[in-house]
Amino acid sequence: MRRRQLLAGVGAVGLGACAAPMANPPRAGRPLGLAQLTVAQALKDDYEGTLRRAKALGYTHFGFPLGPQSPRHGAPRDPVEVAASCRRAGLTVGTVRLAHTPDYPRQMQLAARLGAGIAAQSAADVFFTGTVPGRTTRADFERWMLRLGQMASAARDEGLRLVYHNHDWDHVPLDGLTPLELIAQRFAPGEVDFEIDLGWAAAAGVDPLALVEGLGPRVLALHLKDLDRSCSPPGCQRFVAPGEGDLDYAALMPRLDGLTDAIGYVEVDDPADGLLAAATGAATIRRARQAG
Repeated sequence: MRRRQLLAGVGAVGLGACAAPMANPPRAGRPLGLAQLTVAQALKDDYEGTLRRAKALGYTHFGFPLGPQSPRHGAPRDPVEVAASCRRAGLTVGTVRLAHTPDYPRQMQLAARLGAGIAAQSAADVFFTGTVPGRTTRADFERWMLRLGQMASAARDEGLRLVYHNHDWDHVPLDGLTPLELIAQRFAPGEVDFEIDLGWAAAAGVDPLALVEGLGPRVLALHLKDLDRSCSPPGCQRFVAPGEGDLDYAALMPRLDGLTDAIGYVEVDDPADGLLAAATGAATIRRARQAG
């Protein structure tokens, strides 16, 4: 099966009850999410105040983790408290991120109780357990997909949608097919779908628009970040707020809004000033939608 056929053969499947709730609203009024990672430091200083500031900037949804994302990460704020803080700030609980622990039924039950509709698996840990970070074998990835199937079953039991988040390594073929293509082939639409990160796709040399178009209704969420291609880490930040890098968000957003109803979340990895990054991202997206 050719890649285009593999990724595009999903058009007949609807997004279901947990998809983005606003179908084809006016562009400027579409929802906009903020990922916890963008404002992580500001949240440590003033959690409630940071969420109120996000609301004032025009954000409607807040995405956050249910637990540590890896064994080296500490426990985040209690997700029950986070959901309550969201409500007090006037924000909707957005996409929640699964912890690295394998207690998937408990996590999905918690996500449903918080009011989330989408649970995200941030990465496949086989890309971190091998001899070379960011690389794995097709056999190891296919074994890992057995766990992804367990997540999908637990999500289905709670009426949730499960999405897999892409990084640059997910666009590198493993014996002919990329990890994203292997997931799309193994799982049916609605069983495992996708959260597409535009910055990571661009970093891999993939056209974000073509990727979203190819996956069609299987794209349930987006991560909106920009890419500074002139950057050579560790001396600078490769990922920056939308509008500060090389991606043309003025052209991207109207096209994306025409392709998908998925809610986009501004996510900037480790910014120097998270609230400034959030403000820049929101303003960039708003201008692009108003102009489009």
